[in-house]
Amino acid sequence: MKTPPLSKYPDAPRIVVTDSGLGGLSILAEIARRLEGGREGAAVSLIYVNACPEADRGYNRMPAMAERIRVFDRALEAMDGFGPNRILIACNTLSVLYEHTAHHARGRTPVTDIIGFGVGLMRDWLDRHPGGRLLIFGTPTTVEADTHRRRLIADGVEPARIGVQPCDRLAGQIERGPAGEDVRSMIWRFVEEAAHRWGGWRGDVAAALCCTHYGYSAPLFASALRQAWGRDVELLNPNSRMSEAAAADILSQVGSAERVEVEVVSRHVWSTERVEAISEALASVSPRTAAALRHYRHDPNLFLPD
Repeated sequence: MKTPPLSKYPDAPRIVVTDSGLGGLSILAEIARRLEGGREGAAVSLIYVNACPEADRGYNRMPAMAERIRVFDRALEAMDGFGPNRILIACNTLSVLYEHTAHHARGRTPVTDIIGFGVGLMRDWLDRHPGGRLLIFGTPTTVEADTHRRRLIADGVEPARIGVQPCDRLAGQIERGPAGEDVRSMIWRFVEEAAHRWGGWRGDVAAALCCTHYGYSAPLFASALRQAWGRDVELLNPNSRMSEAAAADILSQVGSAERVEVEVVSRHVWSTERVEAISEALASVSPRTAAALRHYRHDPNLFLPD
């Protein structure tokens, strides 16, 4: 079990945010932004733990669901070692795995995943647009699990109103440059595939970005969707709803003026290209989070790979 990070505020509440890469840092950055700025008040420690075991072996590259669950369970054990008051799973891929882990069965550490926020956001939009259609863009693991669609159908949404589009390898490419030409090309390809199957829908259309990485490239999604449908397509980003709810929960416990500490920890080394690309994207939201990424702690013993 890992020891907690060296903190300036050892008695402060600790919130661990995790993802299988750098996407969930957008959620941590937004939480930090909402907490920062006070001159007085309680402190909060935000710790970002990269749950990806190896640089070139993410969860979507693992061939079997059982392997993905096993590896994530080991990462969760490491997160418990930081003594968190709560773990936020800021990743749709990991969120669909969580209910199958031994960590979930033990239930010792409170955990909040992003799936419920996404489903709620989509359901709200569908209720406001009775004739509307929804497209869900996600990683292969998220699409394979089909959790968002199944929950919406169980809640009374007609299956014909929901389309699902897998975006293989897009998250990793976004980490190399959210506005890069390779990302632009991949988004266009996935949007065209979705339009080929569902572009004949009339009425309102919304696209749910069900991978935390995709928010970094939201303008490219908006442009491609507008071109494919010939009109604006509303983007639904669960990242914003999760960060808003998490920040509100923290503020309700410790007050409105915070001293915020941010640390980023990873088992493997990120390339300079990725760190700089995502730091730049985060800087306008939370300079503190961008700086923490640039000075992240590399801990090869954070957890054992499979």
